[in-house]
Amino acid sequence: MEWLRSRIARNPRQALVLGKTVFLAGCILILGAAFARAGLANTNEARAATQQPPLHSLAEAFPQYPTWLVPEGPVGYSIAAALVLAGMGLTVLAEKAAKR
Repeated sequence: MEWLRSRIARNPRQALVLGKTVFLAGCILILGAAFARAGLANTNEARAATQQPPLHSLAEAFPQYPTWLVPEGPVGYSIAAALVLAGMGLTVLAEKAAKR
C-alpha cells in the first residue's frame, strides 16, 4: 500500500484523472447493464404477446451489437462494482496527496 501512496504523491494530478476515469468506466458499465436489462425485458414482453419463448441473454436479443462488454451476471456486476470502488479510492487518495 505504501508504494501506491508514494506513486500517487509523485503525480497526484495523473492519479486523480486515472481514478476518475476508472470510476466513470465502472459507472458506465453498470448503467449500460441497467438499460440493456430494460431493453431485454421490453423485447421479452413483445415476444410474450406473440407467444414466443423468452430470450435469456442480450446476445440472443441483439445479435447485431457487441454485447460482450455489458455485464449480465454476478461476475460482471462484481467487476463493474470493483472498478467503481477502485476509482473512488484512487480519487480520494489523490485528493489527499494534492492537498499536502
